[in-house]
Amino acid sequence: MSPFNGVTGARLPCWLLPESWPMQGNQPQRATLHFQDSGVKITPDDTVSRDNYLALNGALVLPPLIEPHAHLDKTFTVQRSPAQRPGLLAAIEAMHQDRASWTSEDIHLRASQALQWAVEAGVGLLRTHIDWFTTDAPPAWQVVGKLLHPLCTIERVALVPLPLFAHAEDAEEIARQVAGSSGALLGGFIHSSNWDSQAFLQLMQAAERWQLDIDLHIDEELTEGAQGLRWLAAYLQQHPFSGHITCSHGCALTHQADGEATLDILKHHNVTLIALPATNLLLQDAVPDRTPRQRGLTLIKEAMTRDIPLLLGADNVQDAFCPFGSYDPLDTLFSGLLSAQLSDAFDQASALICRRTALHANAPVFTHDLLIFPDADLASWPLRQRQRYRLVNGVVHSLSAGEPVDGA
Repeated sequence: MSPFNGVTGARLPCWLLPESWPMQGNQPQRATLHFQDSGVKITPDDTVSRDNYLALNGALVLPPLIEPHAHLDKTFTVQRSPAQRPGLLAAIEAMHQDRASWTSEDIHLRASQALQWAVEAGVGLLRTHIDWFTTDAPPAWQVVGKLLHPLCTIERVALVPLPLFAHAEDAEEIARQVAGSSGALLGGFIHSSNWDSQAFLQLMQAAERWQLDIDLHIDEELTEGAQGLRWLAAYLQQHPFSGHITCSHGCALTHQADGEATLDILKHHNVTLIALPATNLLLQDAVPDRTPRQRGLTLIKEAMTRDIPLLLGADNVQDAFCPFGSYDPLDTLFSGLLSAQLSDAFDQASALICRRTALHANAPVFTHDLLIFPDADLASWPLRQRQRYRLVNGVVHSLSAGEPVDGA
């Protein structure tokens, strides 16, 4: 079967459509997508008969989903190494113990399974953080670097504890190795328990010298005194960064009187925020035998109001940090809808799991790669939407196997 030339009857979310798009009642008119060499042209549906176009009949359509923050090296370890008490630091201890038994084969098996789960969910871009505890790249860096899938791009972030950047020569060596790796970013774990402003400075300077984008675990705590995002905002006012910066977690912003002022600065410096509702709700304000009083979230609505690029990520899946998880961004979105009290799940909030420009500003909003939910149920989306498939370059792919099939 030859590839389709386009699709008709696509129900696209409002955030993907121009403001002038015609409406039918309270919903946008269905769309025809034309696959052209120069990209995808989107027009309102009409009555014109088109040769070799796939009729979607109102199916919900999105760009491929994004998993912007995962940990493939840690995934699927909870059964052998659960945390012994609640909270972030206890999870870190458990992972240190489990890491002692890691082998390349073990990492590959777990990471490969995680990647397959993500692809089956419709993920087309997966960014994974990988722990570094010395100046040399760990085995997991190489193992994950060899993972490939025709339907998913994998990006790696070196997750380095901030104190490892305390010496300029160490910061330089870590950045050099990251720069020599395809699709890699420099990262850091920045927390009140390891705060070091000089180390943060050297992280930033090393990234600039090696022209690396940055992706940080930062202020993953509910404390007013967290310094990470405040320091970053002040630094960027004096030293604009040439690359892109992603800041994950940022939970402390909700407890800081100047949290919104920090957002006002970050807005002007090419910074994206990643909120991780499932894991942070589980780890923050975690006290045995007591219902949590506080939400482990960053300032999601305030960032959206300021048009700061924002995505939702799964973070940890079935490890000491989070014993649950599925690698399905629709599950992550549902967590975010409830915990942050978001509305318009498909028409607006769906951007939080598939807007690629949040990570790559120059990326096209729409390409010849569509995620299609054939049993359109707008009222219950993202629930009850397990059936889905990809249409890539006009060819339908069954996500259960990731291979082309003859029809939808």
